[in-house]
Amino acid sequence: MAAARNWLYALNAELADAGVYAGTLTVAALVLHSEAAELAIGDQDAPAPDGHLADFPTVHPDQLADHYWDMYTRRDRVEQAHPVELTPTPTPTWRPLSGVGA
Repeated sequence: MAAARNWLYALNAELADAGVYAGTLTVAALVLHSEAAELAIGDQDAPAPDGHLADFPTVHPDQLADHYWDMYTRRDRVEQAHPVELTPTPTPTWRPLSGVGA
């Protein structure tokens, strides 16, 4: 996962001057109305009143579309997660210390 993230950050930086955006949305929730969600919700002994899974994050596809659109139009971040509180904090670019090892 770390290698993929590093590659994505490098790709985004390389292509930015050409007007190309590269980003990723990590979904850490069950996508409602998907086949997997329907099976999981149907297998519950006691589904939540709103049809969601108890104690498991869910997301509506429209919310994901909003995240994608926001990322694409703003281009202010390379990655985002849903739920948003799982989004990693970007680390500064690594640079060797000057004069060390020379």
